[in-house]
Amino acid sequence: MNKGYLIAHVTVTDPVTYSEYARAAGEAMQAFNPKIIAWSGQYENLEGESHKRHVVFEFTSFTEAKRFYDSPEYQKARAIRVGAASGTFVLVEGSGL
Repeated sequence: MNKGYLIAHVTVTDPVTYSEYARAAGEAMQAFNPKIIAWSGQYENLEGESHKRHVVFEFTSFTEAKRFYDSPEYQKARAIRVGAASGTFVLVEGSGL
C-alpha cells in the first residue's frame, strides 16, 4: 500500500491563535502517528504562491491521511486556524517506489 502525504504551505498572520491551532492539531495527530518528512527550515519558492512555513507529514496510506484531515478532532483544530493563517493543504498518494 502506498504512503499518503499531507503537505502544507502556510503563512501565519496571528501567531498567538496559530499556536493554539498547532497544539490542537498536534493532539489530533497523535492517533494517526504520522512521520514528519520536512518541517520548515531552508526553502526556495520556485513558482506560484509563496508561504513562510512548509511541512510534509507521511501517513501509512492516502486513506489514513484523509481520515486524519477529516477527523472531528482535526476539524476542530482547523477552525482555530481559520483567520490566523493562510495557506495551501494538499494530500498526495506516494508512488510506492
